[in-house]
Amino acid sequence: MIEPIDVLKINANRPTLDGNNIDITDVRLFRALRFAWEKCMGRGTNVMAYMSGRTFGKSLNLKTIDEMIEFAKNYKIGIITVVNKNPLQIRVDECMTCSGLPNMEKPLCYFEGGFIVGCLEGIVNKKVKINETHCIGLGDDFCQFEVSTYPLYIFK
Repeated sequence: MIEPIDVLKINANRPTLDGNNIDITDVRLFRALRFAWEKCMGRGTNVMAYMSGRTFGKSLNLKTIDEMIEFAKNYKIGIITVVNKNPLQIRVDECMTCSGLPNMEKPLCYFEGGFIVGCLEGIVNKKVKINETHCIGLGDDFCQFEVSTYPLYIFK
């Protein structure tokens, strides 16, 4: 397991989103906190990261996928691209959580997955389920999610 202090030393490898620029909102601080929480809470951190991303994404009240893409880029969450519409597949390059990290043999993008779910639930007014199919944490060059939607009445 990577130590929280180690992530401060790893180049974020975010050429478009300027992951090497050090300021108060730097991605490395987010990563240090995320890995410190994982050390304290274990797998519970993944649920916390996912639910935090989902709550945050939903609170934005975005109206379109293009707005979600623009928000993610402007706030350096990652570069989101819709790579397939059926089934819906969303790719994230320069991911905030794991871009530049070594292969950790596990998916890491629970915050980004939750963020996408929260945004999409508001946009499509349906329950959304997401599955991370590619992750830099698994040794892939990018992160990617497959998305499914369900009518709201199934969950009432």
